Amino acid sequence: MLKKIGIISLSFLLCACSLGVQLKKSMFTIELGKDIYANPTLYLKNATFSSRLKVVSKSVGVDKKNNRFMTSGMDYLVVGEYDFAIVDGSKEYPFVIKVKDTTAPVCASEVGQITIGVGQNVDWNSYFHATDLSGVTFEANVDTSTASTQDVQVKISDRFGNSVTKNVSVVVQ
Repeated sequence: MLKKIGIISLSFLLCACSLGVQLKKSMFTIELGKDIYANPTLYLKNATFSSRLKVVSKSVGVDKKNNRFMTSGMDYLVVGEYDFAIVDGSKEYPFVIKVKDTTAPVCASEVGQITIGVGQNVDWNSYFHATDLSGVTFEANVDTSTASTQDVQVKISDRFGNSVTKNVSVVVQ
């Protein structure tokens, strides 16, 4: 009986070890600007053998600095899909990291009213101080051709369609 238990235990251990590297999934989606680390345990189902593994980029233009992956010349990976692999000796286990921008621009200022001169163009960013890793654009309908007071909705968007709308009273004088 002891012999059977020993054989079963040994068989179980051999089978468990032969499972090898198993990824949590084949594609990971990360928000633009978030750190993407070269730590194998983040991508594995079982981190038992992670000390002998390393994560490498298979995509051109991706650098590894301080155990983080980033686009060359940037502090983060820009929006796109990137090929990576977990390397275990001569074996590679490929996976993809998709970087998406789903975050709306952030406005550093809240503005209730602005005053401009007749015929003057409005520099919306000088009032709202909006930022976004993907850049920002402003869209608003305001008539500055005559003196008036107008309630205006200013749509602040990034190039991936994320936006925030701010209401402001525009006094044209």
